[in-house]
Amino acid sequence: MTFGNWGRSGLVGALALLLAGGTAAARTADARNPAAAQPAPAAAPALTIPELPDAELKVWMAKLNAYVKLLNATLRAEESWNRYLSWVSLKTGPTGKERIIYGLYSVSPSQAKTAIDAARAAAAGPPPIPALDAAALALSASFEALVPILNEAEAYYDRKDYKSDQMAGGKALHARLEPAAKAFIIARRDLDRLTDQVKDGIDAQDLARIERIEGKSDGWHVRRIMMSARKAVDLMPRSARDPGDLNAFDVAVANYAAVVKEFDTYILANPPTASAFSSQPRDLLGKLRDIQEKFEGRKRPDPSFYHMDVNGAVSSYNMMINFAGMVRLR
Repeated sequence: MTFGNWGRSGLVGALALLLAGGTAAARTADARNPAAAQPAPAAAPALTIPELPDAELKVWMAKLNAYVKLLNATLRAEESWNRYLSWVSLKTGPTGKERIIYGLYSVSPSQAKTAIDAARAAAAGPPPIPALDAAALALSASFEALVPILNEAEAYYDRKDYKSDQMAGGKALHARLEPAAKAFIIARRDLDRLTDQVKDGIDAQDLARIERIEGKSDGWHVRRIMMSARKAVDLMPRSARDPGDLNAFDVAVANYAAVVKEFDTYILANPPTASAFSSQPRDLLGKLRDIQEKFEGRKRPDPSFYHMDVNGAVSSYNMMINFAGMVRLR
């Protein structure tokens, strides 16, 4: 392996490597809140991916990447909503008597507009994927409606206007913010699940195509590593108090471990000329296993420090993404 651009297996490209664990973060509630504070996700329809020729596969990837960028752009809004939930009761709304008033996070209107415009353009273009396109349009609309309310609320709490109006403004904002945020959360989770389905189907086809053309080459191994790593990182518990499906995480880590072991065996037999990527998969595996250990016996780690473990794993995954994008096939 050397550094440069992708060769024949360039279809590894942006699809598998664009999303740096973003969607996984969307599946967890804030550590200070019960998961029940979020709307229950509805079952998304199953999507069947047809067998695609290379040229069409690239078109599917381009559309999917626009939707992944929208999911990434909406992370800040979900984090802002979770911050709000960390100190506000949805039953009462803000009262002004809270022990600590954290406020919210602002969201860049220009960045939101860029992602929304790209997603809408993708939905209008080929190929038609009705369920996925509809989910992207729903998220675009709910995100567009939510951003100005979030930013108005962030400014209100940043100015501490609640100290002079006895939280009247906060209560009025809550009446607008709660329904807009709930619609947004549901739409985001729908697009997240459907995007994962399409991504899994395309990844499997692309991996099979690489193997047919090149065998189990450098590109095949890197592609397989990234697919397996994404699964494990997506299922990694982001919250010590609300870890999600630990059994599914254990399975994903076990599968990733097997793939990493095969990859290490491959690079021992085929030494790379530049090895910056080759050590990254096992570094991430070590961090994922450290996280597994913290939940052994289904105990809960200290939430005050657990975020550092998560950040370390995500940082390793992001580094893998960067280095994988520079691998050039022999």
